[in-house]
Amino acid sequence: MESAVKTLWNNNFLLLSIGKIFSVFGNQVLTFVLPLYILSASGSPALFGIILGLSFLPIAITSPIGGIMADRLKKQFIMFWLDVAVALIIVIYMIISGISGAIAPIMLVKLLALNAIQGMYLPAVQASTPLLVPENALVRANSVIETVNTLANMAAPAAAGILLARFGLSPILVACAVCFVITAGMDLLIRIPYKKQETGMGMIQIVKTDMTGALRFVTKERPILVKMAVLMIVLPMFVASIFMVGVPVFITQYLGMGTEHIGIGRGIAWSGGIIGGLIAGALGERLTIKRVPSAAVFLALSLVPVGVVLLFDMPHLAAFVVIIAADTICGVALMLYMIPLWAYVQKITPPQLLGKVMSLLSALPIVSTGLGFLLTGVFLERLYTVPWLIVFVAAFICLVTVLFVRKHFREAESDA
Repeated sequence: MESAVKTLWNNNFLLLSIGKIFSVFGNQVLTFVLPLYILSASGSPALFGIILGLSFLPIAITSPIGGIMADRLKKQFIMFWLDVAVALIIVIYMIISGISGAIAPIMLVKLLALNAIQGMYLPAVQASTPLLVPENALVRANSVIETVNTLANMAAPAAAGILLARFGLSPILVACAVCFVITAGMDLLIRIPYKKQETGMGMIQIVKTDMTGALRFVTKERPILVKMAVLMIVLPMFVASIFMVGVPVFITQYLGMGTEHIGIGRGIAWSGGIIGGLIAGALGERLTIKRVPSAAVFLALSLVPVGVVLLFDMPHLAAFVVIIAADTICGVALMLYMIPLWAYVQKITPPQLLGKVMSLLSALPIVSTGLGFLLTGVFLERLYTVPWLIVFVAAFICLVTVLFVRKHFREAESDA
């Protein structure tokens, strides 16, 4: 993957990074607050997990489409129109929800639409990064993007939890719409290198040909990516589901705390992502793909303190502190796991395939996360008296998976 850009901090990369702050903040507030609103209203972990899980499924469909779009169309225009679409969806939702009393179905449809758009948005951003920075700065560039994501993620739950508890849903939706309008304006200022791909084929044939080429590259030319995909499926399914679905349930129903504590706790926990991003940026190209299994082990072990808290009867405040500390450790490990992995994929993938390959690989953890959310919500409701069992089983499965695939990451290091 080659880039004509000579410096990391150029105007286009800076605009992309700043725009991501507003976009990720708005998206994470919506993703966090809408299912949490359902949990507060219904008190059902199963319904909470099902709605959160089902909302991720559209990404499986739209992410490959987004990959094709990212390789064939101007990426800044893709991001602009998708940000505008999200702002319009928020406005339409506010109008419809004010008329209808069926909150849960309307909220599910809204989350489905938001994540369908997110599935098309992510490949455009991921495919833009290697075109805006030098190749020898890919790890640092990805650490910047992920740190920006983490800053927005850190602020979003805290703001959403407090605002939801004090003012309700409407002010949050208005603020999110403004975020996406600002991001859309910044998208138009970015200049991303673009080379039109000529074709005389119809749309269906383009989709078939493009995705076949991406699949051939992953499975035949770089089969090491298939081995990596196993870890990219298992870790999000179990680790993300415990922290995103389990922890809100633990805090509200086991510790008896309010939604503002969930928001504050998640905000504190995201500081781990900032720490991990800063470490990754400092290490730069020394943070290679062979380091991923070590970070994955810490990611799996971050679940253990949560299980211990649930197994033993601890004072509620102490239990809350331990859970948030574990979530923070998870954030550090997650950054040291993701950044070198995506930098490796960007480095070995030809420019004309980058959007499609990134969309295929990024869809895997997103879909597995959705499935994990759904299953975790159901298990927490069925196994309400032994939640620690769910956590320990999840940690065990993750550790076994890391041990199974770790040798393939050493092969990837020499392959690069």
